[in-house]
Parts: sequence; C-alpha cells; structure tokens
Amino acid sequence: MSPGRTIGVVIAGLVLAGVVIAGAMTLGGTTQIAPPDAAQPIMVGVVAAPGEELSGPTDLPPLAMVPADPVPDAITNLSASGQVARYRAEAQGDDAASLLRLGAAEQRAGEQDAAAVTYRRARATDPGSIGAAIGLAMVDGATGDAGLARAATALRRITAANPGSQLAWFNRGWLATYRRDAADVIAAWKRVAGIDPDSPIGRTAIALLRGIAEQGRTRTTG
Repeated sequence: MSPGRTIGVVIAGLVLAGVVIAGAMTLGGTTQIAPPDAAQPIMVGVVAAPGEELSGPTDLPPLAMVPADPVPDAITNLSASGQVARYRAEAQGDDAASLLRLGAAEQRAGEQDAAAVTYRRARATDPGSIGAAIGLAMVDGATGDAGLARAATALRRITAANPGSQLAWFNRGWLATYRRDAADVIAAWKRVAGIDPDSPIGRTAIALLRGIAEQGRTRTTG
C-alpha cells in the first residue's frame, strides 16, 4: 500500500470506524472527548508530503491532550464548555492531576491560551509532570503547521525520556493523526498496547488500531 493510501486509511479508519473522532473516544467505556461546541472551529490538519494527499473525511476535533483516565460519568454528557466549567470548579491549585484534566478540557473547548496557563500551573506544582509537558506541546501544536512540527519533536523527546509512559505514547500517536503521519500513529499506539493492554488507554489504543486495520481491509477488498 502506498504511503498516501496508508495515511488515508489511518484517518478514514479513525473517522469511519466511529472510534475516536467527534466524541467517540472511549476509555474504559466512557466518553473521553466531549461533543465540540458549535461555536468552536474544527481543526483540520494539513501536513502531507507531495503525493501523500488524503482522501475521504478528514475533519478532526480541536487538538488536545488525551488524559490517561476516563472522564467521570457525571461529566461525560456535558458540552466541551460545560466540562471546562465543572473542572474549573473542582481544580485544586496544588493538585497537578486535576489541573491536567482542566487543561485538556480547555483545549477540547478551543480555549488554548487558558489551557497553556493551566498546564504551566500543573508544571509548577509538579515540575516532573509528563502530562504538563505533553499538554504544553499540544497547545503549541494547535497554533498551525510549524507548531505541529515543534510538538512532534517535543513528543519524540518525551517518549524517548519516558519509554514506559502510555500517556506519552498515546498522545504521540494522537498528535501524529493531525500531522498525517500514519507510520507514527500506528507505531505509537502499538507501543501503548504493548505496555499495558488492559489499562483504559491501552484498550483504547487497541480499539483504534483495530479500526484502522478494518478500514485497511475494506479498502483493499472494496
């Protein structure tokens, strides 16, 4: 399969399989990404080498870090802005984990500047926080093509320093979907599944890889 065709399969697999895009990301059976607010733009990645243009649906939600833990059931059905309000009410200034949840929610709502402030607070609280480093890279990635390239470099550095972190590897694969880097999407999520296939984020990676594989078979036989 050609590189361009592979990239198209990855993106189409994510969209058409209904596994992750526009609110279908599941971690442990709960929704990870809230339905986007109508007022917020949908980010569409545009990074593709000549000859590797995409085919099929490619709309992606606003770029955001994907936390390792599921969104609680009480928050799952709220809009993106509703989730932000709930997490802001619950966030503790000295609790990096709650700040990371808030930062991710702010990104999903398109509030990238607010998310940057939140991730910096999380980093100040826990200077070694992998999640804070990932979140700040994702905020940079949301600024455009140059930001996506810088974010990819940052995620490669983070995964090299933390080879056993499912959070780092999953988000590396997630970012790669916006860059249209099919090889990195698949390799990163295989690493996630290999580290712990039974964790919520491990099960999500397996489901995503299965969706991509199914799309590949459909295109090959169709």
